[in-house]
Amino acid sequence: MHDNKIGVVVATAMSITIVVGAGLLALPGLSFSLAGKAGYLPWLFVAILMVPLLYVFSYYGANHPSAGGVVGYIRVALGQRFASMAEMIVLGTFTLGIPAIALIGSQYLRQAVPGITVLQAGLLVIGLAYIAGVVGLRISGSIQTVIAVFIVIGLSTIALNFLFHVEGLTIQTPIYLEVNQYKGVVLAVPVILFAYTGWEMTAFLAEDMKDPKRDMPVAIWASFAIVVLMYVFIAWTVANFAENNDDWKFTPFIELAKSSFGEFGGVAVGVIAAVLVVANVIAAFISASRGVYSAGRDGFLPKIIGSTNKNGQPMIAMTVTWLLFSTIVFVAQEEGFGAESLLQLAGQNFFVLYLLCSIGFAKTHFGMNIKFLVGIIAIVSVMVMLTLFSLPGVIYCSVLAIAGVVFSKKLAS
Repeated sequence: MHDNKIGVVVATAMSITIVVGAGLLALPGLSFSLAGKAGYLPWLFVAILMVPLLYVFSYYGANHPSAGGVVGYIRVALGQRFASMAEMIVLGTFTLGIPAIALIGSQYLRQAVPGITVLQAGLLVIGLAYIAGVVGLRISGSIQTVIAVFIVIGLSTIALNFLFHVEGLTIQTPIYLEVNQYKGVVLAVPVILFAYTGWEMTAFLAEDMKDPKRDMPVAIWASFAIVVLMYVFIAWTVANFAENNDDWKFTPFIELAKSSFGEFGGVAVGVIAAVLVVANVIAAFISASRGVYSAGRDGFLPKIIGSTNKNGQPMIAMTVTWLLFSTIVFVAQEEGFGAESLLQLAGQNFFVLYLLCSIGFAKTHFGMNIKFLVGIIAIVSVMVMLTLFSLPGVIYCSVLAIAGVVFSKKLAS
């Protein structure tokens, strides 16, 4: 029965809304402030870094589809102990990371819904994500598809319309870079790196797809192509035409929009931002709930969490996910923990999962062949990313990994 399953179009749309977050609204300005007219090059560089990793994800997604996502991939390639480490890292990352995204998004939502507090807005975003999960992917997935189209067209149109309205249009893309621009490009890479994370969460939707062997690779590569084209075009536009001031540095989209749409442009960016944030949290919430469901089914969490209702929906897992995320949002606000603190702990953990997946892929295909080479390149790419880890992030990830190993021994006994 495929009644509640999603096809490749919806899967692609959900991948886009998982990956494209509110950070895109500021990051092109930040990359410009660091690399000047070459501010679009870091976006191209990180896209190239991601290619071998996406090949790994698409391979495992087609050949070993599971609601466990990257945890399932690691179990297949490296065994249960490493899978338990990954499962704990995933749960610890979801628990802090997605509430942090909701809190960041609440700032944009408050502009669209005046009068509500950050806490209320954060809980509202999580609540909307839960409702979207309850109504089922067949309905919410269709809505996500419309939103994905709206976001891509809306943001691209703002940049394109700017090009048609800017006075004295002169392309200033440098062919040769000066030394300080090379340094700026390198410094900008860690700033925009997180704009390219999220495809690993698409992996958790495998069991919700009609034909994951076909749909997973197509969804990953199609969404990647769309996102990269949009990112690079927007970053190139900002890098070429931005002025050296804080408005362009921190709110480049508003500057682009106001240049061609006037004051209405700022309102339009606010609406797009609110929609983008809600869609981002909804897609991430649904993916996370599948990871929680898989953990219950595998015995990592109570077995009841790994059950489904008569419609095949993991309702208990979604409810547990909603309660957990809402609690984190409430505690974070009441105790004064900002979204930045939550992301500092959890935001980098997916790089460890990338590394384990890449090592497993290289191990599986060891020998003189192209897949082994891709695995080695993926490992090197991730090692570059791991240099960005903060000390609190290392400590948090290490604690989660150790807890996973301890728990795996209990499962084995």
